[in-house]
Amino acid sequence: MADVLVVAEEALVSIGIKMILETMGGFSVVAADRDSALAAVSEHRPAVVLLDAHATLPESVPLLTRLRDLESGPALAVLATLAASSTVLESLRGGACGFLLKDSQPEQLVAAVRALASGVTVLAPEASSIMLGAACRGTPAAENAVDEVKQLSDREQAVLGLIGQGLTNAEIAGRLFISDSTVKEYVSVILRKLGVANRVQAAVLAYAAGLTTDELA
Repeated sequence: MADVLVVAEEALVSIGIKMILETMGGFSVVAADRDSALAAVSEHRPAVVLLDAHATLPESVPLLTRLRDLESGPALAVLATLAASSTVLESLRGGACGFLLKDSQPEQLVAAVRALASGVTVLAPEASSIMLGAACRGTPAAENAVDEVKQLSDREQAVLGLIGQGLTNAEIAGRLFISDSTVKEYVSVILRKLGVANRVQAAVLAYAAGLTTDELA
């Protein structure tokens, strides 16, 4: 078993990340290329998979989706050189719960992997800004998101908007004066109706559909 699987086509990328995570974080790290990634996950059962987007993310999206669909699969994070809006949105909608930049400081990478392993969403600041900016520019993703959220009730849209603002279940419960268990039920229903795998993907839709304004809270 391993803590982290690094999926990269360039050996130098894998070696560099492996050295940082093992020496500074004490993680057990294995590496694979895209073709052997699924087999490596099956063999090593990592808690976190770091997927190098390399030059173009589209080549990695099918793998990202297949990893997302694994039962009890690992937390997925994309490593990219730049936080382009298309790369960020495609990553998160493809199933990633993290988006990291390759020029992150070693200690930031270690902290990010620890957070991912514990179930926390991790986005580089640039990724958060790009994601919000893309939604505000009326991209096709934004137009599609508006149609997708129409299937939600007004209350469900309110909860989705608060998810998009990054609030926890407890904070949403306090904001809407409902119980934590009720919030959990809403979140489950929202994810199912929208056909998304996690809160990050739901947050992307919330941003894109314009549901993150204070008025909806």
